[in-house]
Amino acid sequence: MPTLKFFALFVLLPFFVQPAFSEELVVPGSGNPEYVLGVLANAFNARQSIHRVVIPPSTGMAGGIRDVDEGRTTLGRAGRPLTEAELAKGLIYTPLGREAVVAVAGAGVDVPAISSEQLIGIFSGKITNWSSLGGKQAPIRVIGKESTDAIRRQLSKQFKDLVFADSVKVVHLDTYLIELLDRYPTSFAVMNLSALGACKTKVGVLALDGIQPSIENIANGSYPLVMEFGLIYKSGGLSPAGKAFIDFIRSPEGARIFRSHGVLVKNNG
Repeated sequence: MPTLKFFALFVLLPFFVQPAFSEELVVPGSGNPEYVLGVLANAFNARQSIHRVVIPPSTGMAGGIRDVDEGRTTLGRAGRPLTEAELAKGLIYTPLGREAVVAVAGAGVDVPAISSEQLIGIFSGKITNWSSLGGKQAPIRVIGKESTDAIRRQLSKQFKDLVFADSVKVVHLDTYLIELLDRYPTSFAVMNLSALGACKTKVGVLALDGIQPSIENIANGSYPLVMEFGLIYKSGGLSPAGKAFIDFIRSPEGARIFRSHGVLVKNNG
């Protein structure tokens, strides 16, 4: 009889023991929203046990589009709206929010603000020392992104005369840019505000043309450099985990997390 009871328990055990989560959703892609979406994923995972969302290191927006298009995942990160060619693949872009694209200085820099003309001068190599901007005597180590990057495109659109000098250290992924910002205290870069949460040192956000990159100044249109980011998926291919994660992002808790990282929430209503 004990043997029979043990056998019955063994047979029924799979019906009573549920997995820790029913779907693990990996969301690859752009590095721009990586940090803030990581914070949102952690909050989402902590509030329920049905799904688990993972935000891996950036593979670039092209990597996210490729992974969604080829069926490796059902949801990807986008640092900009999709082009007509990308939409023609059957991909859908859902915008999440807008945030400031900011001029950033390393932790050893005491300059609080720059002008648009000075930003162009730094990238072009005409301004090479922080003392030229009212700071301490120190070389400016300039870090930039490749020409296909969403923020680089935004800069080129805003500043028609912008060129990168040969001295600019051009990196492919935001992870490398943040690593260099932390490594060199007199560095300079331009990136989206929420991504600065990944920095380990106390980098400085510079006002641009006397305007602070606040949510209020994004909303009223006075801050000149703004980017939009979102998520991508295939038509009819959004999984239950993906839908639940997007619903959480659009909830009051998601909006609070976005706002605490300087993101103006996209109104989807």
